[in-house]
Amino acid sequence: MAGPYIVIPKSSANTGIGVDTASPTYSWKDLIGNIIPRSTGAGTPLVATYIGNIMGFHFAVNDFVCINYHIPHDYALGTDIFIHYHWSHDQTNVTGGTITWRVECTYAKGHNQAVFPATGTIDLSPTASTTQFQHMLSEVQLSAAAPAGGQLTTGNLEPDGLILAHVSLTANNITVSSGVAPDPFLHFADIHYQSTNIGTKQKAPNFYV
Repeated sequence: MAGPYIVIPKSSANTGIGVDTASPTYSWKDLIGNIIPRSTGAGTPLVATYIGNIMGFHFAVNDFVCINYHIPHDYALGTDIFIHYHWSHDQTNVTGGTITWRVECTYAKGHNQAVFPATGTIDLSPTASTTQFQHMLSEVQLSAAAPAGGQLTTGNLEPDGLILAHVSLTANNITVSSGVAPDPFLHFADIHYQSTNIGTKQKAPNFYV
């Protein structure tokens, strides 16, 4: 007999598969976006040797990339999302200090429902590791039910919506024991979101009828 073999109610936007029987919640997944740098011109991060033959985006202050994120059909409606930066440096002389990543973004629902509004910005200033090649993951809340400081409105998020983002390095206050402070490498910038672990009944709004 043809499937499906497990059937979950369609009517609730928050029907889904959770984790933890003692305190059930939706699991976290990563929303991946493609880094789109300019090919030339001011603000273009240098593609430089990172380790071995591996290359990476080497950010000077005011360098930027653009990243687009598509909200998937397993997004748990009404849950906040968080953007995080995977970054590091390649030097042995670092003693501390901070850098500042900035995300400027806008969001619109899909299926001809909305226009992209004016952008907002959110800054995050993590402390630099003193260890060469240490993989740092620094996170900041990107949406909220009552947004503040450039955040998106969580209640507007739904499948097939798009987040258009501009990610830049706005400050480099890394301290060093000698020599010049290194420019950091940005390896990835993705979004943590909570998932129902299933898709939607419909491929267009209303997704849940």
